[in-house]
Amino acid sequence: MSELTNKQSSSRALRWNLFVTVSAFALLGSLADKARASDDADRPVVWIELGGGLNRLDESQERVAPPFFASVVNAGFSSPLALERPPLYSFDEDGKISFQPEDSDWVFSISIRYGRSSDKTNKHAQTNKLIGNINNANPTHARHRYTQTTASYTGTQDILDFMAGKDFGLGLFGRNGTSVLSGGIRFAQFRSKSGLSVYADPDYANPNVTSVVGPKYFHNFSASARNEKSFNGIGPEISWDASAPLAGQAQNGQFTLDWSLNGAILFGRQKSVGSHQTKGKLSTGFVNVPTQGKYYNTKHYTQGLPHNRSRMVAAPNVGAMAGLSFRYANAKVSLGYRADLFFGAMDGGIDTAKKENVGFYRPFAAISIGVGG
Repeated sequence: MSELTNKQSSSRALRWNLFVTVSAFALLGSLADKARASDDADRPVVWIELGGGLNRLDESQERVAPPFFASVVNAGFSSPLALERPPLYSFDEDGKISFQPEDSDWVFSISIRYGRSSDKTNKHAQTNKLIGNINNANPTHARHRYTQTTASYTGTQDILDFMAGKDFGLGLFGRNGTSVLSGGIRFAQFRSKSGLSVYADPDYANPNVTSVVGPKYFHNFSASARNEKSFNGIGPEISWDASAPLAGQAQNGQFTLDWSLNGAILFGRQKSVGSHQTKGKLSTGFVNVPTQGKYYNTKHYTQGLPHNRSRMVAAPNVGAMAGLSFRYANAKVSLGYRADLFFGAMDGGIDTAKKENVGFYRPFAAISIGVGG
């Protein structure tokens, strides 16, 4: 009898433990559903983001370097090569719209980035004192050595992304954390125009400084160049965008750590159209009388080579971003640093093709507004 009673007690205890366990799991499941429902209720369906930043450019291009630049430097002037470099910075503007349907982990987005840069430099340099005899009636004996350089550059960058992704956060970064793996299409367009003109007389000389009679010589140099480059490419892209909460709650003020990685390969056309020309003229002679003279002009060299190249290329692209965000209700402010590098996107050569990388490195700031939900 005692043995039967013990078996019945054990059976009741087992049923009670099973009931308590099932009830606990049901309660936890209910709380989790309520939490997810609360999160979904707090989550906007659409995010609209606007931002911008100062972009550090990394674009190389071959420089025009005619032989007479050495004479300019030997005369004590700075080389015109220093003025041919493209601008170091540009200002970029960003826009992005993200859409995540209710009760869904899918995220759809479209984003655009536009950047522009320009620079124009005029530099004139000359000797402080006249070369030759200025104590006579013939002013042609008195000349300044000089160099005059004008360089210009304009460039634009457009990057457009169409992405579809799924949030695989799974609680890896805590409640309200996200980890979105996306795939889509990236379109990029880069354009630039550059121009250069140089005029110089770096070596005027009149050895006879005591009279108006004597030999003299000088070179007249000039160089001009123009170049238009472009790349238009489109291709597949993958990205990983993640966010982890650091402190606070979204509705009352929350700080998050944000980061992303992206990679793409763009197939498109690379173009380079331009020309350059260099001229040198040597002037020599013997002045017989103060009011008359005879010069012998000899063309030193003349070079002019136009080019027009166009070809299809594949340009790999990698990028990364890291930043901090502060969210309050359906508004968010973000600060961070972003980098994008496009390998072999531009033709930076002059007479022959030369693949050059295009890079963008910049701090950025953005404001986002959530709509719906």
